[in-house]
Amino acid sequence: MIEKNSKFIQVGLALAAFSMLSGSQAFAKRLDQAAAAPAAGSAKNVKVIRMWVMPNSPRPVKDLEKLLKGFEKTHPGIKVEVTSVDWGAALTKLTTAAISKQAPDIAQLGTTWVGVISATNALEDLTPRAKAMNASQIFLPASWSTAGLQGSNKVTSIPWFVDARALYFRTDVFRKLKLTKADVDDWAKFEATLKKIKDAKLVINGVEIEPLGVPGKNDWNVLHNVAPWIWASGGDFISPDLKTAAFTTPASKEGVKFFIGLAAKGYIPRSSLELNTAQVAAKFNEGDYAMYFDTPAQIKLLETPYEKGGAGGSLTAQNYDVALYPKGPKGRFTFFGGSNLAIFKSSKNKDEAWQVIQYLTSKEAQLSYAETTGFIPARKDCFEDPYFTKDPKRKIFTEAIKYGRTYPTISAWGPVEPILMRHIGIIWDNAAGVYGKYSPKIVDSQLEKTRKEVNTLLKDSR
Repeated sequence: MIEKNSKFIQVGLALAAFSMLSGSQAFAKRLDQAAAAPAAGSAKNVKVIRMWVMPNSPRPVKDLEKLLKGFEKTHPGIKVEVTSVDWGAALTKLTTAAISKQAPDIAQLGTTWVGVISATNALEDLTPRAKAMNASQIFLPASWSTAGLQGSNKVTSIPWFVDARALYFRTDVFRKLKLTKADVDDWAKFEATLKKIKDAKLVINGVEIEPLGVPGKNDWNVLHNVAPWIWASGGDFISPDLKTAAFTTPASKEGVKFFIGLAAKGYIPRSSLELNTAQVAAKFNEGDYAMYFDTPAQIKLLETPYEKGGAGGSLTAQNYDVALYPKGPKGRFTFFGGSNLAIFKSSKNKDEAWQVIQYLTSKEAQLSYAETTGFIPARKDCFEDPYFTKDPKRKIFTEAIKYGRTYPTISAWGPVEPILMRHIGIIWDNAAGVYGKYSPKIVDSQLEKTRKEVNTLLKDSR
């Protein structure tokens, strides 16, 4: 099926990568130059493993090199050469590398990319190695579900870390209004709490507190932000048979309209909808919002002193807590993302690359990297560690992962995601008043347009 649809896959990859052809060609040229040049400082008896990662921490290369020192000490014949690739350009570069066969030995893959990269047939089949390490029992079920192309029965990546989200809230605001964590437990209570905060017009340290900070169409998490509300209302993105779009069902529309409607009702300020996740997080840390949704990396930021680039010591850092996503009509869900590690078929050092992956996915390395980045380990046994059990805020995320859900790991998801993001962006504009007064009819019309485009892609991919 992959060969039959190779043209579709390549077109889909180009769409998903958000890149002009000239940029890909320029990167391919740099790949040629890199492949021709010898690795700096490498000796004949040392095998250099080239590894691409994204900015998972403030110092992505140095932090990972520090973690890998333990591995290189016990494996003197292996040197890992780490390169950081920006998140915005990573999918373009990975797909270019996959097609050109000039890829690194190991690459970090966002979990939503595993299907589309696997469909190029450029990744090493890790099934036998995964079985030998009993991987299906080691990793969180939702994370393990992203290990390969859905329906292929092949493992092409190994879970590395998890990106789950929860609700951050200001405890000082809640105390003043006699609110508790129970007051955001479900949709009805959550909306009532937002209204109470808006009506109170609280001013703390000279700042009027807005109820909820949410990024709009300019954010890379546009789809991840709306997903939990669709799932909690009983909706989905793709039908169970993976053949048609499912986000125009009444349940899916209910989830979208509830979430987007919070902005239309004034609970999410219009200024917030012009920001991205990092900017909304900064505004929360500065005291602008009573609540916002984010990953556990925010805890790390709030624990880090200002002089080291964090927000530790701020009023928010001294007055915040974390709660689960509000429960909807059909349950509680959180988007479950993160990253996996894969080996490219073009690698000439597959055994050594696998040893690196085994090290990075060991319990000790995963806990160490979690402490560095703030992300969540993908291994189940890590949550027995005091790092999680003795910290009540991090402990919330061990509960949140039970409600984690991800997108289908299919080849078509690469081009499907940007289509969804574009139309949801238009829906956010609707809520922000770009087209005049908010109208739920625009939600319906945009989702219908999206459905037609997505159904065409799904049909072509079969």
